Amino acid sequence: MSEKWYDKEIAPVLADLSKKCEAKGISFLAVVEYEPNSRGRTCTIAPEAGLEMRMLDFCARAGSNVDGYVIALIRYCRRNNVPMDSSIVLNRMNA
Repeated sequence: MSEKWYDKEIAPVLADLSKKCEAKGISFLAVVEYEPNSRGRTCTIAPEAGLEMRMLDFCARAGSNVDGYVIALIRYCRRNNVPMDSSIVLNRMNA
């Protein structure tokens, strides 16, 4: 599959679904790997979305960059006063 085909056929459908979800206050995240190591991401995160949805979005954004994922998660937790004390990894990284 090519990026051009994805952009023409798939991305518009996902964008439409995302807009419908956004209108109802529902979070939406779709990640498509149209070629190895090449992804498209469509995302609408509701303001009151749960931590799990945020984590999925951080992962989708970071791809294979594990450090980027963990850093985004720690920053989010700090900004939003999300306790990190039950996680061994986050406790060590947040020190």
